[in-house]
Amino acid sequence: MITEQKYEVKLETLEPFRIGGKLDPLSASDNPVAIVGSQVVIPGSSLKGALRSQIEQYLIGQFYTPDRKQWQTDKVAWQPCLASTQPSEDEKQLIVQKKYRVENSCSYSPGNAQNKTICPACYFLGAQGLVGFVRVPFLNAEIAAEELYSARIDRATGVVAHSTNRPYQLIPSGVTFKGILHILYEDKVRGWKLGEKRPLTGSSEGDRWLQGNSKSPDEFAQEFITKRLETIQILGGFKSKGFGKVKVTVEPVK
Repeated sequence: MITEQKYEVKLETLEPFRIGGKLDPLSASDNPVAIVGSQVVIPGSSLKGALRSQIEQYLIGQFYTPDRKQWQTDKVAWQPCLASTQPSEDEKQLIVQKKYRVENSCSYSPGNAQNKTICPACYFLGAQGLVGFVRVPFLNAEIAAEELYSARIDRATGVVAHSTNRPYQLIPSGVTFKGILHILYEDKVRGWKLGEKRPLTGSSEGDRWLQGNSKSPDEFAQEFITKRLETIQILGGFKSKGFGKVKVTVEPVK
């Protein structure tokens, strides 16, 4: 038996907004927005990435001591992974500073002696070889994309440089995107319950960070998922051009 809670996620654009999509050869735009069918969307992968970033920042802000460059002794297992098999040189410095764990990406394979603890972010959102508790939706808006142009100014003449006028699509401010978020509270077949360690096999240390947790599934969902979604304030591309401010609200579906 599966028990889950659904939440309606609303994202309102407070500035012009864009998340790039696949180039359409039938469109005159060089930089189209993401569209599924005929609807403008915020892909689930983009929202999931923003949520994961907020979870990581929350954990680091709560349990990492910057002046000592270390985690609180009893919260070391809460240290997030980078969720990347090929971290950049700058990301590697975050590991050196001990903000992220040495293992770049959480993974799970039954019987593998190298299995490590699954970090909190991967517990909620999934790790390689293991699903999480949250299904992040695509957010949809019933609106057509608008089009603007960008160009490079010639430094010497002060006018638009030859052949640099390029069209791109955007979503105006004041548009609301909506979608339904699913959070698994309990799976009695697999023996999973949100906020509790999962019965993983083999030598995996699994969800060790949850040892001693006394919070309910509702409290867990609120602290790590719904509140973290509502802390997202900027999303998408062209941020340096005045794009991207958003307001996110999350309400349970009755």
